[in-house]
Amino acid sequence: MPSNLFRFFILVIVIYSLSATAFAHKDEQAKLDQACEDARQIALAPRRKEIYQECIQKFKKSEAVCLSEAKAYNGNRINGAPLFYELPACEKAFAFRKKHAA
Repeated sequence: MPSNLFRFFILVIVIYSLSATAFAHKDEQAKLDQACEDARQIALAPRRKEIYQECIQKFKKSEAVCLSEAKAYNGNRINGAPLFYELPACEKAFAFRKKHAA
């Protein structure tokens, strides 16, 4: 009987350590993903300014509409990958996700 109890405790410890590791990986992945998005937003800022200026000057839309259009721009391209996922912070997030994929 004591050996069954010992096995049970070992099993509980193994499950706990595996779940703790999974939570740690999930937390780290969230941090890396946020760093990637932060870097992308910085890289997208100049293009958003261009979109805003073009909207105001060329298309003569209202400031509110132009601000909304510029803010909504996320670097998506027709038939292509979104812009700036090749930044080092994004590459790091992708590599971590690939390494720790379930």
